[in-house]
Amino acid sequence: MKKQILFATVLLISTLSVTAQKKKDLLDEINKLRQELKTTKAELNDSRKKEKATLTQVATMETQVKDLKETNASLLSNMSNFTELSNQKAENLKKSQDIIKEKDKQLLTIDKALTGKDSTNLAVFSAFKNALGGDNIKIKGGTIYIILPNTTLFGDNDKSFKVSDKAKPMLSKIATTLNANSKLHIKVEGNSNALKLDGKTLLDNWDLSARQAASVVRILQNDYKVDPKRMEALGKSEYATEGIETATRIIIDPKFDEFYGLIKDSMKSDSKG
Repeated sequence: MKKQILFATVLLISTLSVTAQKKKDLLDEINKLRQELKTTKAELNDSRKKEKATLTQVATMETQVKDLKETNASLLSNMSNFTELSNQKAENLKKSQDIIKEKDKQLLTIDKALTGKDSTNLAVFSAFKNALGGDNIKIKGGTIYIILPNTTLFGDNDKSFKVSDKAKPMLSKIATTLNANSKLHIKVEGNSNALKLDGKTLLDNWDLSARQAASVVRILQNDYKVDPKRMEALGKSEYATEGIETATRIIIDPKFDEFYGLIKDSMKSDSKG
């Protein structure tokens, strides 16, 4: 009897132990399934977000495809017009090239004429430089300038318009070079800045500078036989470009009417050739 009770007790304890272990295993399994469910829900949410983004991209791409189709249709419809325009542009381009070639020939003619004129001016400039020396002669823009202080031409009296004797040897050298180059045009430009003019003998600096320029022209004409038709006398008053120190400028220009005629004749010859 005791043995039976002991056996039953052992069996009961074993049964309870097995049941407890199974319960623990079951709880562990439930927890595992809950964790897997939580993970699955998170992955599902991510998948839904990605699906939404993908749908948005698809919609955008569909819009772009639609726009591209419309653009392609427009391009195709205009292709014939583009072809016609291209042909017209090709014809216009040929005309433009012909015009450019003609202009290039004209520019070459002008360049040759300018080169020849520049060479002449440089030769004249060198002649004046050799005759006069010093820094009172310069060339700018194809024009030669001889700048003579008024004290050199008219003495220390700033109201004088009579050429001094000491200036005549220098004017003689200028005249010699001018006479050796008979096609040059000459402008004598007076620049005065005298003070306290009496208003009778000399009205103002315009009057004085014009008389000073005329005096130089007169000496070149009468004393040194420079052709008066080649000369002009200009008065610049106190408004000239030589600053406070007044000076008279002898400006030696090319004859632009003859220069133009030369270019015109050269162009006619080139067009015939």
